[in-house]
Amino acid sequence: MPCLFATTVPAGGFWGKPGGYAPAIAVIMGVIAYTRIPKDLLPLFRIPAVQVLTLYPGMPTEVVEKDITTRLERWTGQSIGIYKQESRSMLGVSIVRDYFRSDVDISSALSQVTSLAMSDLYYLPPGTIPPMVMPFDPTATVPLALITVSSESMSEKDLYDIAYFDLRNRLQGISGVIASAVYGGKLRRIIARVSPKKLAAYNLSSLDVVKSLNNFNTLIPAGDIKFGDMDYQIVSNSLVNDVKQMDGFPIRSSLDGKEVLISDIGFTEDTSEIQSNVRVNGKRQVYIPIYRQPGANTIAVIDEIRNSIEEILTRLPKGINIDLVADQSAFVRQAIHSVVMEMVQGALLSSEVSELRFPRRSRFRWRSWRPSPVSHWQAIP
Repeated sequence: MPCLFATTVPAGGFWGKPGGYAPAIAVIMGVIAYTRIPKDLLPLFRIPAVQVLTLYPGMPTEVVEKDITTRLERWTGQSIGIYKQESRSMLGVSIVRDYFRSDVDISSALSQVTSLAMSDLYYLPPGTIPPMVMPFDPTATVPLALITVSSESMSEKDLYDIAYFDLRNRLQGISGVIASAVYGGKLRRIIARVSPKKLAAYNLSSLDVVKSLNNFNTLIPAGDIKFGDMDYQIVSNSLVNDVKQMDGFPIRSSLDGKEVLISDIGFTEDTSEIQSNVRVNGKRQVYIPIYRQPGANTIAVIDEIRNSIEEILTRLPKGINIDLVADQSAFVRQAIHSVVMEMVQGALLSSEVSELRFPRRSRFRWRSWRPSPVSHWQAIP
């Protein structure tokens, strides 16, 4: 008696062949690989490189090159596995970059350069800030975007303080973000303006004024004092509440008891310095360049910043406007979109060609689609 539910499969059917499931597996693997491909403007820089940044504010460029850069090059050049060095000297800034062979681990390179740079600190000019040693990625030296800060009611000095002390720290908390500097605005400064003629009349120098400001505007722990079972900490707080109080700081006392005060040779004022002018749409603003950390994804970093702006605004004073401009991820997104569209067009065209070549044999049309997942997924950079 024949079976009512029996079906017959043609011999040599497509799925009966050993490689019949290969196209489906290729498509699944291609989709998974596509979602994990790094989407960035440049490929990941895999050569171990270390940057040594040393600061000495105000030192001339020639002195920086001879007394700081050359010494650090000589010391860090002893690292094992180093094959190239680059350096740059600027006003008060020394930059030394050490490139290592690809077989050297970046942790080992960092450890070597750090140890050698710190050993050279003893021979650097007194007052040199200890070298900052960090991994270097040449593909991350261009800002991904700019964060502009503006307000209709706040001054440039207030905008700079908000961007420098508050906004910058919040941006640093986002994964993959480096927000190292603030440009534009006015940087607050307490300036003592003195008369050279009056200094000469009292036989004083500018260093005497600096010494007076440092000695009489300080906070010094003064130990502790015990009253019975209680132990109280004593703090000698000599910080002034008003800048004008600095005018009464003594510079020198004479034998007859007469003191020379800062007000006798000049005055102090709470003012600001204009480091740089930033204009967006004709208005003065403040901006923070956003860099990515080595290995971070450009699109992921920009998306995370956009998602965090609303939350950051709720923690800042009212009236602050934050905008993301000069977004470099737009080019990366457009490039990815173009690759995907060309992949789809290529698959469609190959199918149409097979339809025209074999109009009555559908199996050949499927065969023409079969290699396309592998070829098109592999075509993605």
